[in-house]
Amino acid sequence: MIATSPQAPKIRDAERSRELLLDAAEWLFSERGYDGVSLSEIAAAARLSRGTPNYFFGPKEQLYRSVLERVFGDRQKATAEAIRPVVVWCEGPGDQASLRRAITAGMEGYMSFLLERPAFTRFVTWEELSGGRRLQESNRNSTALSDAFSRVRSVARERGLQPFRVDDAVLLFVSLTFFPLAHRHTFLTSLGRDLSEPRVRRRHIKVAVEQMMHLLTGQALS
Repeated sequence: MIATSPQAPKIRDAERSRELLLDAAEWLFSERGYDGVSLSEIAAAARLSRGTPNYFFGPKEQLYRSVLERVFGDRQKATAEAIRPVVVWCEGPGDQASLRRAITAGMEGYMSFLLERPAFTRFVTWEELSGGRRLQESNRNSTALSDAFSRVRSVARERGLQPFRVDDAVLLFVSLTFFPLAHRHTFLTSLGRDLSEPRVRRRHIKVAVEQMMHLLTGQALS
């Protein structure tokens, strides 16, 4: 008979507790901001003892940064997956029509992530309101868009595109996807646009792609 290590259940329990704390902290911090949440409230939301957050993460600021790193890590993975069609376009003999389709797919994928993970948008909003110090000090890597558009720029001349700045492309992409969803309950509501509705979102993306293609090709907007 093979003995089972008693450490295995303990390790699993510890990992589960840590994930419960991160889930609870993500929800509370995204709803109330850093200053509006206490460690005891996070422990209660995770249904764990009051001292558990301190045990796993230490002070509140470290837990907050851990949540930031997790949220932005998931954002990086989702963005890389969403923008993958643009990278594939750079690797093959794609024309401008297929580039348009690739950017459309990229915007659809990125906006789907933002709708499915509203905590990301809320975190960015709270960080902007508080000066962004904790976000700047956190360990995060958000290079998927700049990497993809750097690839596009490297093949721009041979594919009939005009010269462009990578940071301009990233700014335009984010401005047309993230910012509308960040203001979906304010400015977008005043326009009568609900981007959670697929038909409305498709129309929005069509307009956004026209702007991106104008930057990359110089063609007049339709």
